[in-house]
Amino acid sequence: MEPSTLPLVLHVFDKHYDAGKVLFEELSKKLKSKKSIELESHLEFFRVYIQLLERVHFNKKREIGRIFTPFKELHKNLRKVKHIRFIQDGYITYMQANKHDYPEYEKLISSDKHRVYSEVYELILSIPLQKWEDLYRNIWQYSKGMSILSINTAINQIINEEVEFFNFGTKTRLDAQTISEIYKGLKKVTVLEKIRLAIGLNSIFTHKVHQEIDLLVKEMVNWHKNQLLLQHLGSHLGKKEDISKKYQTVLAFLQKNHKELTKDIDNRCQYLFTKMLN
Repeated sequence: MEPSTLPLVLHVFDKHYDAGKVLFEELSKKLKSKKSIELESHLEFFRVYIQLLERVHFNKKREIGRIFTPFKELHKNLRKVKHIRFIQDGYITYMQANKHDYPEYEKLISSDKHRVYSEVYELILSIPLQKWEDLYRNIWQYSKGMSILSINTAINQIINEEVEFFNFGTKTRLDAQTISEIYKGLKKVTVLEKIRLAIGLNSIFTHKVHQEIDLLVKEMVNWHKNQLLLQHLGSHLGKKEDISKKYQTVLAFLQKNHKELTKDIDNRCQYLFTKMLN
C-alpha cells in the first residue's frame, strides 16, 4: 500500500491495517493461534478507532458503525481462539505435570481447539480481500476531515466515560462481568492515549498511571486464564456423576487462585482509579 498522505491520525490506523491485512492473508493459508491473537488485537484497534469516528461525526454514527460489520463475526470468533489458547496455557500450568491423570480432559481441549480453529478458518475464507479495501476506503473517507480539536474532544469524552464506569464498577463487589468490562475499558484507554501521542497531543494520564494500568491489565490476563480454565473444566466435570479426587484437587486450587487474583485486582483497581479520577 502506498504511504498515506492524510493526517497523522490515519498513519496510526495504517500501521494496524497493513499488519492486520498481512496476518489475514497468512491465516487464509494456515491458521495459527499466535497470528490469530495478533489479528484479533488489530481488529480491536479498528473497533476503537471506528468508535472515535462515530464520536467525531456523531450525526453519521449509524453509517460509520456499519464499517466494521464484515469483520464483526471474525473478531468475535478470534477471541475464541485466544480463549482456547488461555485454557491450554492453564492446563499446562496446573495439570500437565500429571497429565497421565487427565487424558480425557486433554482430549476434550484438543477437540474444542479443532472445532474453534475450523470455524475461524471458514470465516476467514468467507471474507473476500475486497472487504479490506472497502474498510480502508471508508476509514479514509471519515478520517480526512477530522481536526486535532475534534479528535481531542472525542477522545476526552470516551475516556471520561470509561473512567466514570471504572469508578462506578468498583463501588460494589467485583464480579466476572465487571472485571471483563474494566479490562476492555483499560485497553481502549491505552489505544486512545497512543492515538493522542501520535498526533502530537499530550497524554491525559501520567507515565506512572500508565505503568499501573499495564500491571493491572497483566494481572487481569492471569485472572482471565484462571477463569476460563475454571469454567471449561467445571463444565466438563458437571456432566459427570462422580468427580475423582485428582480433579477435586485441581478445582480447589483453581478456586483458591481465583479468589486471590480477584482480591488483588480489586485492590489494584481501587488504587488506580483513585489516581485516574484525580
